[in-house]
Amino acid sequence: MRRGELLGLRWQDVHLLDNLLHVRQTIVQGRITTPTIHLGPRTTALLAKHYEHSRYHTDPNLVFSHPHLGTPLDPNRLATAYLRPALHAAGITKPFRPYHDLRHTSLTHEAAAGNPHTYIQAKAGHSTSTTTERYIHAAQTAFPGAPHRYEVRLFPP
Repeated sequence: MRRGELLGLRWQDVHLLDNLLHVRQTIVQGRITTPTIHLGPRTTALLAKHYEHSRYHTDPNLVFSHPHLGTPLDPNRLATAYLRPALHAAGITKPFRPYHDLRHTSLTHEAAAGNPHTYIQAKAGHSTSTTTERYIHAAQTAFPGAPHRYEVRLFPP
């Protein structure tokens, strides 16, 4: 997901029992998008845990919000306040990559996991396959097993 899509995500768009979420809006650009992202079991479990610990988990609340106020997070502080500490805790020592680069990496792993080109295009929200080919992006609409294959590649047993 793009940074703005993460910041605009609301609980009403997360369907943990179905392992999917709908991206309906982005805070950065202020435009409404409607792709559906199927979630792998690990991602679903992490979102469920986040939901349980959040004070703000009714449908209209943002999924990723200020922990004490429930307001949108400052996009300029995301990297320093959240992403860099998470990368450090995960033992990732390579130079920081912006959210857009992380998205490219994620979609490249989708392709490397053998997921279909059309799946990658749909997940990325690209209107043409040319863009997908150029960035090796993937989108997920109706590809059973694709999220699981992706997570197995990223998090081997």
